[in-house]
Amino acid sequence: MRQTLTYRMWKRKKQWVSGTSRQFRPIGMRTGTQNGIAAFLFKYILWPLLQLLIAFASALMATGATAMAMGAQAARASAVAEGGATQAAQTSANMPQARLTVYYNRVFMQWLYAKTNKLLMCTHMDLPEKSGQTWRNFMSIPLGPDTTQQTEGTPGPPEQINVNFKDIVVGQWANFNTISDFAALTSISDDLVENRRIMAYQLALTIDDLIMFQMDFLRTMDTRTANQDATTTPYAFTKNIIEQMPGSLEGAEVPQMKDGFYNGSIHPFFVSDLMLDDSNNSIVDIWKHTDAGQLKLEPLDGDDGEAPVRTLELFGCHWRKSTNQTQTANWQSSGETGISTYLAGMDGMVFIQFPHGKLTKPGHKWQNLDLWAEKFTARTAYDANQLIQAGTGYNCVLGIGPPPDITSRMRIAIAVPMTT
Repeated sequence: MRQTLTYRMWKRKKQWVSGTSRQFRPIGMRTGTQNGIAAFLFKYILWPLLQLLIAFASALMATGATAMAMGAQAARASAVAEGGATQAAQTSANMPQARLTVYYNRVFMQWLYAKTNKLLMCTHMDLPEKSGQTWRNFMSIPLGPDTTQQTEGTPGPPEQINVNFKDIVVGQWANFNTISDFAALTSISDDLVENRRIMAYQLALTIDDLIMFQMDFLRTMDTRTANQDATTTPYAFTKNIIEQMPGSLEGAEVPQMKDGFYNGSIHPFFVSDLMLDDSNNSIVDIWKHTDAGQLKLEPLDGDDGEAPVRTLELFGCHWRKSTNQTQTANWQSSGETGISTYLAGMDGMVFIQFPHGKLTKPGHKWQNLDLWAEKFTARTAYDANQLIQAGTGYNCVLGIGPPPDITSRMRIAIAVPMTT
């Protein structure tokens, strides 16, 4: 049965029908439309959502399996800790290929060495070739003041000027090291380079000791050399010693080196002793509160190995630290060992060298010494089978001695270090 609706009634139903009256159609969706919407929802919403849920469930299952495996492993570890399971089957005990293998470091580690600085405290002179084996230095003896008034019209006697001289006899120091062909061909390291370094240090230490022996002789030649010894218990190296040593040289009219400073060699133990002095006006106070006496670290020419050579500037002196200092056993019958500290002015010690091309030129830095090093390739009558493969060494001609003066231009103080 059909119903007739007016236009106004149709408008209220929000459906548009032209004309004043139209047939009414029931409100709803056709069957085809419903099927299309259902297919759309299943294809683009429900099916993707179902796939997402399946993936999420799979992830949960995998995580659970992993957690269970970790739990089982933890349980096994707990059992091992409690002695419930055996250890690894393969260990160093039944794997000789592991415990018998050694790795050899071809690069040698640096050995300990002393700083050799005594050559820096000498005046250097070169001995020409064809000039003999003795070097003689001359020095005029200065005249004192003449306070006697001249007699009128009567010439007085002339002044006589005397001259002192001092001979320095040069000597030869040489040593070498050789390597057999068997050792050279089978060794895993560069032994010629390493042995050359060892021989260079021996030469530097030899020169340092020769100079130091001559310096120690000055203690017997001029008693003022030893005026600053520590002679009262505990025989410590104090601020007074390091202050009085340059003052004593200035009082003897000994000039400074060309750089305007006295040059000194001091053991590191005494530097530490001075640093530990906490009394008023100590060295530490001077370093902290004054510019002139402040501790200064200044690099000298070149490098001493890996680290630059350092100096301590104090009281008009350049102090260089060295452990190669003369040691005196049972100093002042104290049962302790005394160590010498050296301070030199200009011409405090004269060093004579022979600058021939075939000879090794002396130097205070063993790293810079130019030693010969050679691989022997020719057969000789002394080694027809070439059993000696290579070698290195040095050959020096030099001389050391004080100037021709009865006044010592050095000060040497012996004290017992508190630092050990």
